[in-house]
Amino acid sequence: MNQRSSRLIVTAVLISASFAGTAFAQTAPPVVTKSFNPAVVLLNGDSIATISVTNPNVALALTNVQFSDIMPAGIDLITQTGGTCSTLATGGGMFSINPGTETFSSTSSVLAGGQSCTITVRVRGTAIGAHVNTTSQVTSSNAPPGAAASGTLTVVSDIPTFSQWILMTLAAAFVVTALIRLQA
Repeated sequence: MNQRSSRLIVTAVLISASFAGTAFAQTAPPVVTKSFNPAVVLLNGDSIATISVTNPNVALALTNVQFSDIMPAGIDLITQTGGTCSTLATGGGMFSINPGTETFSSTSSVLAGGQSCTITVRVRGTAIGAHVNTTSQVTSSNAPPGAAASGTLTVVSDIPTFSQWILMTLAAAFVVTALIRLQA
């Protein structure tokens, strides 16, 4: 092989590597979202957490799409109630839940271009307050990692009735009126 042929081969390899790097860099990461329904529960009340993962790349399937979730203090993980993230719809995969350690994880073998999948789990609010639950980043074998997602479950001791809301509104109006008159 002569020197010119060697340079052409090296140039071709460098150009190929450059395009391969550009293709991966242009691949959008998977997107994960999280919500609770209802978002406000009574102490020891149940809610359904929904975690959705979306492949925003229309023309590219993502493989080995994974995320995990650990419930914070104040939220107990009860059981999985549904979902499609580790089913035949996503080429299989694995779902693991461990209520004793308040954790679960999901792996989808293939998330087709534009496809979304969900996991739903039943949780229980065990301490009064607003509890923020954040997933891990969502990763795949052929895209950069996507950002984590958060949802808030608020646990209260009593959910006011309509008449209680009216009384609280009237009390607030009296306070505002009194403050205005004191300032005048």
